Amino acid sequence: MNRRGNPIAPLILILLIAGVLLQLKIYNKSLNFEQELNKFIESQEAKELKSDSNHKKETGQADEGDWLVWAYSVEPKTLNMISADNDIYSRWITTPYIMEPLLDYDYDTMELKPYLAKSFNISDDGLEVDFRLRDDIYFSDGLPVTTDDVVFTFNTIMNPKVDAATIAQMFTDVERVVAVDEKHVRFIMKRPFFKTLDNLSFSDVGIYPKHIYGFDDPAKFNARNSNPVGSGPYIFEKWDVGREIVLKRNENYWGEKPKIKKVVYRFITNTVAGLQALRAGQVDIMIPEPDQFAELDADKGFREKFYYLSYYEPRVPFFYIGWNVDTPYFKERRVRLAMTHIIDRNKIITHLLKGSGRIVTGSFYSEGGQNNPDIKSWPYDPEKAKRLLDEAGWIDSNGDGIRDKDGVPFRFKFMYNSSSTLYIRLVKLLKDEAAKIGVDVVPDPYEWSVLIPRLSDRQFEAMVMGWGGDVIDDPYQIFHSSQIGNRASNYVGYNNPEVDSLIEKARMTIDEAERNRLFQKIHLILHEEQPYTFLFERPYMRLLDKRFKNVKMHKMGLNWLEWYVPEELQRYE
Repeated sequence: MNRRGNPIAPLILILLIAGVLLQLKIYNKSLNFEQELNKFIESQEAKELKSDSNHKKETGQADEGDWLVWAYSVEPKTLNMISADNDIYSRWITTPYIMEPLLDYDYDTMELKPYLAKSFNISDDGLEVDFRLRDDIYFSDGLPVTTDDVVFTFNTIMNPKVDAATIAQMFTDVERVVAVDEKHVRFIMKRPFFKTLDNLSFSDVGIYPKHIYGFDDPAKFNARNSNPVGSGPYIFEKWDVGREIVLKRNENYWGEKPKIKKVVYRFITNTVAGLQALRAGQVDIMIPEPDQFAELDADKGFREKFYYLSYYEPRVPFFYIGWNVDTPYFKERRVRLAMTHIIDRNKIITHLLKGSGRIVTGSFYSEGGQNNPDIKSWPYDPEKAKRLLDEAGWIDSNGDGIRDKDGVPFRFKFMYNSSSTLYIRLVKLLKDEAAKIGVDVVPDPYEWSVLIPRLSDRQFEAMVMGWGGDVIDDPYQIFHSSQIGNRASNYVGYNNPEVDSLIEKARMTIDEAERNRLFQKIHLILHEEQPYTFLFERPYMRLLDKRFKNVKMHKMGLNWLEWYVPEELQRYE
């Protein structure tokens, strides 16, 4: 990680989890990973991070209360996860805090564990999956969670009139769902699928109450963007558009209630203002820009008051430039490869990320078994980029300094999130480098709430974005041709029958080693074809006020549901 030599030894000791990952080149599902990382975890037992406080943790009522106030640079466009169009900010707010899944991943073992379901079973042929719900689970309005709600959630997702294409692709292998009784639901599968249990847990969206969301018109469901109702430990309180979203603790929660009584997501689009708000005590936690994080490394006064956290885990996002292959500019592989050759990724990591990132060559987590370790990233080579464009027929025929082909100048719009300082700098870098080879890049910024639907409708020529990963990834969503259009997630329109076939075969392959070999073949083809220019993956970064205690670093990162604030340090009633 980027903070070797950090003088705060206890924090570094915990964050060595990430260092183990980097040095051993291992993956969470491999035997090596389990042997080596578990040794470290056993020695540390996910210890609470040091907060320079003499407060002794107590488990009684005294530590209940206070708020956790986030500074978000982006405001989500919806809190309806079924129709959220891959809006990660929507998910961070809703699941599993308002809406809860049947199963979810354990933060330490990285294995699926019961949540709303108390047990599950997969038949020997993999074609029947049974869940039995807990007897003591209730929605926040007091009505019980039943299998009718599970069936309703599935049917809503699969309704073609519901804006759920990004989620529906997870359930394409389900033939039907049957409520055996009030607490027993069975999924009948069309074929075996390696992520059956993961997808059927509804971990991305949670279970929706039928009595709340059972509209007679799907358009009404699509329009239900606010006021989510679920079974989780928090209840939606309000959304002041442009300012904040507020959740309050569910005092009638069926499970163990969290200590923190209110969670506020405050929208501060400028991260400089966000850091000022953090220092002033107006917010408690923020996601800093890489340069901010690097500058604070040596700020002893800041480090005494705030946790300074950075960590890798399998779900860290990878960042990429997506080329819309249905435009005249990027339909040919040589042009896409030329654009990759003008991007100096080492420079990006050194100067824009301040060393806090790793070059990637594909969509899989770089330390994972699905990743092909033999692939080397395309080098920064502007001269080769010029030759490739010449070969593809893009030349400057009229001497105006811009290449053209068939009367079309090589001038394209580059879409990005206007609130991201990192993206703004990336766009400038690309524009400057493209100009050197006779290509004109026109910056095309949008606010997040406008950008997401433009992505889903494929209304762009090129764009920069990031994809968050899963504990086990499946490239079907972003590279299978069936996911082009209809608001699905193959935004760039990539269509390769060989890749389709490999993805379909991999999904049905239960043996992990054989499946990984198939994924590595997919990785190689995508590397050669470059529908994306794969840029980098970077660690999660968080700055957090040290008045919060029981802040632990798990294999899957931070879990704020277990935090609390000592009574004498609480700010809010």
